[in-house]
Amino acid sequence: MRFLVLSWNDVMRMSLGLASRIASDNWFPEAIVAVLRGGYTIAKIVEDALGSPLLGTIEVKFYRGLGERSERPVITQPLQIDVRDKRVLVVDDVADSGRTLQLVSDIVGLYGAREVKTATLFFKRRSIVMPDYYVAETDAWVVFPWEICETVEQLVSRGRSVDEAVRMLGLERLLDPDAIAKLAALVKRRVNKA
Repeated sequence: MRFLVLSWNDVMRMSLGLASRIASDNWFPEAIVAVLRGGYTIAKIVEDALGSPLLGTIEVKFYRGLGERSERPVITQPLQIDVRDKRVLVVDDVADSGRTLQLVSDIVGLYGAREVKTATLFFKRRSIVMPDYYVAETDAWVVFPWEICETVEQLVSRGRSVDEAVRMLGLERLLDPDAIAKLAALVKRRVNKA
């Protein structure tokens, strides 16, 4: 498995790039729906950049681990905002299988949205849905800054040491030695709790 590990700067740069693409299309959402967990930070940056008046969330569980999907996406937290008669932008981190984007877009439509568009930072060719807006295409497993501990823990649970996981992910290029030491201690604590 090939990893693409992003820094906070990467996420900010790409999220602003995503907002710029939407703005250059002269399409401004009246509401943004963030797919939790991965889409929230991106959606918040896009919402801030575009000045959208309404930001809501919906939580969908689909992945159980690195590259391990459940049979189908399941909504675990329903949509919390009224999208009736609004132009709605659904934001997620990656269009991987596309099934989450499709499910959420369908639900937003069922809730009465006038128009639904989708946006992600990354698009994978195997996705059944091409987002209306995306920044980059990849076939790598994308690791965002908010899931580094989780990813290292999953690699450790598959037999890697914390040091090996840090090297596999190239974290020494993103984090200083003190941050890596704290990460290692926290992951070891998480693994020992399990």
